[in-house]
Amino acid sequence: QSLALKAMKVSLKPSARPQLEIGEAALNDFYSRLVVTEQGRFNLQEVAAGDSAAGSAASSAATQAAAAPVDALEPGRPPTGAARAPASSASAVARRAETDAPLPLDVRIGATTLTSGRIDFSDHFVRPNYSAALTELNGRLGGFSSSSREMATLELHGRAEGTALLDISGQINPIARPLALDIRAKATDLELAPLSPYAGKYAVYAIERGKLSMDVTYRIDADGTLKASNQVVLNQLTFGDKIDSPSATKLPVLLAVALLKDRNGVIDINLPISGSLNDPQFSIGGIVVRIIVNLLTKALTAPFALLAGGGQDDLSLVEFKPGTAIIAPASVAAIDKVAKALTERPALKMTVTGAADASLERDAYRQAGVEARLRGERQRERLTAGAAPEPAASASAVAGARAVPPTADAPVTLSPDEHARLIKALYKRTDLPDKPRNALGFAKDIPAAEMEALLKVNLPVSAEAMRELALQRGIAVRDALIARGLKSERLFLAAPKLRVAGKDEGGAAWTPRVQLSLSAK
Repeated sequence: QSLALKAMKVSLKPSARPQLEIGEAALNDFYSRLVVTEQGRFNLQEVAAGDSAAGSAASSAATQAAAAPVDALEPGRPPTGAARAPASSASAVARRAETDAPLPLDVRIGATTLTSGRIDFSDHFVRPNYSAALTELNGRLGGFSSSSREMATLELHGRAEGTALLDISGQINPIARPLALDIRAKATDLELAPLSPYAGKYAVYAIERGKLSMDVTYRIDADGTLKASNQVVLNQLTFGDKIDSPSATKLPVLLAVALLKDRNGVIDINLPISGSLNDPQFSIGGIVVRIIVNLLTKALTAPFALLAGGGQDDLSLVEFKPGTAIIAPASVAAIDKVAKALTERPALKMTVTGAADASLERDAYRQAGVEARLRGERQRERLTAGAAPEPAASASAVAGARAVPPTADAPVTLSPDEHARLIKALYKRTDLPDKPRNALGFAKDIPAAEMEALLKVNLPVSAEAMRELALQRGIAVRDALIARGLKSERLFLAAPKLRVAGKDEGGAAWTPRVQLSLSAK
């Protein structure tokens, strides 16, 4: 509605650059319309006059570059060379136009006041189209000059889409070459539902509801080095219908969101960016896309690393003592971490898969089986004598002939003398086909160690027994997680697995285990 330029001076001299000085500028009730066309071009690219050939090259490259992030979202691979080249060409042409063609005059502006501004933004490149409005823009920009990189103080406040509060502060010199910038911008409580066109195009799903808050800082040094941080907070992000889009990623968006959400439905992440504006390959958009793709890829390939917040511990494996369903002491802490992480992420469900290996665990399984039968023999003696059974003994330990590996509540320490006595009693009561016998056919009295060895070798290690062991391991982990407060409906017990001897484990030695896997609701 009004533009005021106060204390304006213009100087024109032969063989000298024109000089323009404005003491103060004021822009009231201003309006701007920013548009990304169907071809991916920005309407402000047409504002300034320039070399027609360079402009044509930039236009062509920018049009092709608009689709580059789409290729970057293909699962399992970075942007193709064809996608990178146009983006590089566009950025290179734009940088040459910016750095190699200085302003045709020297400009100095004392201060600029902005009052009651509105900026309408429309993106016709996405389907359906997206529009947003920045309103109630008020602020002030301090003095700056084209002959110096000295920056002016910037203060700008307003609203985005009528709901989000917008605050921009810092320092900038918009006409310095290269651009001088050190600003911070905050947007609070931007409604996410209007962003569904972007979500549907690139993330498969429309957005039902949610709010976005951002706190970003960007700094550009004199040598063109950019350092930036992007703190992004998504509150109650909820996806809706699935969108059939050829540009959408095949990566697990729902799982990644469920991994990142805390128990209050909030996602809080920081996306740092750094690089040199003088590098023709540097692209802020490309870096952001790469960060997001890496995040989604991590959700697919290493969800537990994401669950652990980038820690080095592999929380997807719970190790066991060989031959038993007793959780290894080193894995107890891992179960604690998994339980805590799942408690903080109620949208996640977990599948528990027990595993065993007959060839690697045969001896340990037999040893555990004999020890379980010894404890059963001890319990039998106590019951025969009228004594109360030991509370620590499990049902499997007193099962007698059916040797089921002990669980965490079963172990009972036996003294050497008691061990030898119980071995002898168990050996006497067990029908073994290869017991050494005397001439009369009675079993010989042999050392306790030999008795124990015969008991072990005659304990069958069948596929069914190992499958039962794997199942008991899965149950042990499930029960441990439930004991730590997780609801059973979030935990699923998968069919136990028997490891095939000699199968490659990716270079790592196989250990008795339970495998954990995650899924979104």
